[in-house]
Amino acid sequence: MRFLFAAILGLALAGCSALEMPGSARYFSNQPGGLPFLKIGASPSGPTLAVMNPDGSWSKPRVMKPVRPDQPPISTTPGLAALVENAHRIDDYVFLEFKSDAKLHDRPLPSRYFLLPGGFAYPSQPPGR
Repeated sequence: MRFLFAAILGLALAGCSALEMPGSARYFSNQPGGLPFLKIGASPSGPTLAVMNPDGSWSKPRVMKPVRPDQPPISTTPGLAALVENAHRIDDYVFLEFKSDAKLHDRPLPSRYFLLPGGFAYPSQPPGR
């Protein structure tokens, strides 16, 4: 009986691995004060990424995998490891979060967030707010 319960619980949790935790989403625009196009959420399996569809709906959130400092693009871009606090990958996209005091050529970065490829991502309000 315990085995059956554990198996059912395991299947239920596996199905929920990409479900967002309520209140966990952060929204990002490609310009300061712009409309969000990117949503980073949290799930039991790790951070998720969803993008805004042309019709205004969000794509299904997908779990991202961590990128370590010894992995590309961090390891292949000189000086990047010193700036990055967190990095996560999904397909060919890498979402970077820079350290709060990160500077490039002695100047603060325009945003702490970057989507590679794509450019800087700026924190934004959820749609409809």
